[in-house]
Amino acid sequence: MAKINKRTKSLLLNLGFVAVLVAVTVLVLFLNHKELNFGDILDYFKNSNPIWIVGAFVCMLLFILFEAASLYLIARFFGYKPKLISPVAYSTADVFYSAITPTAAGGQPAAVYYMARDGMSAGKASFGMLVNVIGYTTAIFAIGIIALCINPSLFGGIDAVFAQVLVIAGAVIQAGLLGLYIGCMFFGKAILKLGNGIITFLNKIKLVKNTEKWRGKIEEEVRKFGECRKILRDKPAVLFTTLIFNILQRVSQTLIPCFVCLAIDPEAPFLDIFVLQAFVLFGYNSIPIPGGVGAYEYLFIHIYGQMYGKAFIFLALMISRLFSYYFSMLVSGIVTLTYHMARVKKLPAADADERSEENGGNQPETVEGEEPPREDNL
Repeated sequence: MAKINKRTKSLLLNLGFVAVLVAVTVLVLFLNHKELNFGDILDYFKNSNPIWIVGAFVCMLLFILFEAASLYLIARFFGYKPKLISPVAYSTADVFYSAITPTAAGGQPAAVYYMARDGMSAGKASFGMLVNVIGYTTAIFAIGIIALCINPSLFGGIDAVFAQVLVIAGAVIQAGLLGLYIGCMFFGKAILKLGNGIITFLNKIKLVKNTEKWRGKIEEEVRKFGECRKILRDKPAVLFTTLIFNILQRVSQTLIPCFVCLAIDPEAPFLDIFVLQAFVLFGYNSIPIPGGVGAYEYLFIHIYGQMYGKAFIFLALMISRLFSYYFSMLVSGIVTLTYHMARVKKLPAADADERSEENGGNQPETVEGEEPPREDNL
């Protein structure tokens, strides 16, 4: 029997974990909410306005394509000219692995891996994804704050204190991450000193043992953001275009539940639904669970409860989740696998040997001082 390599084993474990989360979430929903049944879902598609359904599906595709456009322009700024399909594959790899790994930890390494395979140096690919992460975090924070300004009373209408706590936590986390990124870029020494102080404290209370390992990680991250600042100083348009496409990406994601509701309730207050969904976006990003499975459903039920009855909420939840998560993950997985197989066929025999992990093989070309892509994250 062929031995399963580390990447495949990790992928299967992550998919299994997500499958368990989905199964438990669906089971809890059906046991606790008798209003939910698959017959209603079929009736929804029969009786809804197909234009809005198509709109929701298009938004799901745009969620992938806007990131692809961002990564394409980043590659161009760095002097690379990828084929149009390549950035789409980078985006689908990011979306797919982010959907199945806690805190979306697998998305960026996956995208960097394929960028490096296509000829971009691993260092520049990492910096490109770093810029994209800054745009991603800024976009989530900006959309949430704008939504709060549009109708702050909707936050007070959330019927569960814990749901409100999650929304606030999401806002604080995104603001904290954004502040940390800016701090690492412009105040690296101060961040390094603060980080080392925190490690020392955690070591004293026995929560961290290998202090040198964690100090090394902090130093590496501060160094990366410092280099990123130099790049952005020379090419400021990179950050601007990345931010625009990330905002468009998050808006398209937020529009999916809006269109799902409008498909069956054409009189629905569009802006209010957008605000509610922005709160959901804030909240489930505060939970380090693949795809926010469980957290998303909990927040959706309690945040939309101030506007709709339970039967409608559960129906809208299932349909919007179908588009925004399951279809997105399915499409991304298919595109990523297809691209991966096409690239494997084009690799020379030496690289094919590498994939069998029987020997060291040839590593992707890197620039001096740069690290090769971490294949073990795939």
